[in-house]
Amino acid sequence: MTTPASPAVGEDGLDPGGGSCLAQIRRLVLTGRLLPGQKVNQGEIAARLGVSRVPVREALAALRSEGLMESRANTGFTVVRPTVDDLVEIYLMRNLLESELLRSVDLATVDVELLERVNGELARLDPVVSFEEYRLANERFHFAIFDRSPLRLVRREVGRLWTLSEFYRSIYIHGEGAHGRVIEDHASIIDAVRRRDHEALVAVSTEHRGETEISMSRVLGRRAGG
Repeated sequence: MTTPASPAVGEDGLDPGGGSCLAQIRRLVLTGRLLPGQKVNQGEIAARLGVSRVPVREALAALRSEGLMESRANTGFTVVRPTVDDLVEIYLMRNLLESELLRSVDLATVDVELLERVNGELARLDPVVSFEEYRLANERFHFAIFDRSPLRLVRREVGRLWTLSEFYRSIYIHGEGAHGRVIEDHASIIDAVRRRDHEALVAVSTEHRGETEISMSRVLGRRAGG
């Protein structure tokens, strides 16, 4: 007896066997398959995933709390439109909290070999072709350091801010030369960790975040100007 083949990933990016509704819809937003301002068709997503509308609504509500969706009475859910003001506030909070998080880490406990290995993986990936894999590896790199901090609540808030800023990073990494700059910045971060130099680590990490913020401010400013 032949086992039926699993449903394939469709052009819409949905995969009936590819994880939770929340993870899949979040991925649609972060990869640009659901565009800023686009209304989400809950029925279509539920049908594609083979589930009822209930888990889809729950996933959209969770994404609203993450700042990726917005909803209004009688209009349903739409993807949030990022603005320059949002970008500035998110990166202001990231700069403050991540700097304190990094200063609190015992750098002797950070696995430098892991950081080198993950950065090597990132260097081999094409962020345009393999964006989801690239995104997860980049997150794994940074949180291998963040997770060594004893500041549990700050770490949790940084995780939320990373989700809010993921859209900006997803656009930034498509820019000319961005991939190479990320790899070089990561090498500088690794060097600071190896030397157990907190201030150097904070400085290079701040510069690393700043490149995305400056680039995206320009992009969003052009869009706002029409």
